[in-house]
Amino acid sequence: MFLIKSSNYSIWLPIYTLDDASYNSYFYQGLLVFELILSIFALIFCGVSGYVMVTTRSFHFHFNTLLAIIVLSWVTSAIGKSLLTPYSTGALRLNNASTDLHKPYWTDDVARMVHVEDIGEAWPLFVGGVLTWYYMMMMSTCIFVVSLERLCAVYFIENYENLPRIYLLFFLIIFQQFLIITAVYFLFYNRLKFIPAVTLLTVLNVLAFTICLLIQRYNLKIMRQFGQKPAKNLRAGNFTLSVRFQAKENLRVFELTVRVFVVGFIMILLAVACIVVITYNLVPSMNTLLIFFFENIIHLNPLIISPVLILSVGSWSKVLLNFHLPFVEKITKSSLIHARPTLPTINSQRQETDTYFLELHRSWR
Repeated sequence: MFLIKSSNYSIWLPIYTLDDASYNSYFYQGLLVFELILSIFALIFCGVSGYVMVTTRSFHFHFNTLLAIIVLSWVTSAIGKSLLTPYSTGALRLNNASTDLHKPYWTDDVARMVHVEDIGEAWPLFVGGVLTWYYMMMMSTCIFVVSLERLCAVYFIENYENLPRIYLLFFLIIFQQFLIITAVYFLFYNRLKFIPAVTLLTVLNVLAFTICLLIQRYNLKIMRQFGQKPAKNLRAGNFTLSVRFQAKENLRVFELTVRVFVVGFIMILLAVACIVVITYNLVPSMNTLLIFFFENIIHLNPLIISPVLILSVGSWSKVLLNFHLPFVEKITKSSLIHARPTLPTINSQRQETDTYFLELHRSWR
């Protein structure tokens, strides 16, 4: 927390310590080099993942585009990290800034804040904070935005795949950016306190996962109806083959979302554990190391999330296999969703054919 004395207002930055003397040791300098190497790999992972998502048609164009935006937004974290690190390690310093590791991540006690004369005194620090907040809010709201896109897919299920509806994509992107920028503004200027912020983000993600569960149940119902009495439902006009196709895609997206949600939840638990240990000063000698781990759980998450995304979708994984990387091929074979499609049975082929001709007949009536 920072108090800007020239204007008498507080600013909340996602940085836990300033001018940490621990980084004068070879061990922590080595960790910084290791972090840099992993950041380069994360950049490669994000670039490749974004390219694969945009160029390989596995889901609807809207879903692929939103996912690519989320993945590629890691660039803001990389820039933010590069601006914050010099201040946290002591390469750049603030006047009268404390190096006390017990400084709270958030506080409303002015006496415990870092006092700064003016933002211009250390503008890279504050710009880096804004960019880091942006990425953190992007990650915190991504499942909610994706669930809204799937909600649109359910609402327009009869022709969502056939009609582009580009306006929906623009609306979702603008809404996503409005949500993120608004949150960043309130967090940066300390208008949204710590507990309300955590509560709001928790409610938002619970709501997102609830929407995903409802969408899954609805699409499973469609698939069961099609499997039991496809001809009867088709004659009644309940759904078409395009509806069935969209229902299948919605279920695949749900499966992908669950994987990402589980991995993200585990990472959040690890981050919270680090914060608890630091806040209560349970292991003082490891504070700097725990801060390092906490920051990189957020910063280097593409090293885990990107492989989970790519290896969970068969067509995306096949694109990676074209690079002829043996270890990627080995991992992919055991990780694909629907990577080994089963051959349709005679009954299912007949059912598909009958349904197709019934739909064709109805369209010509």
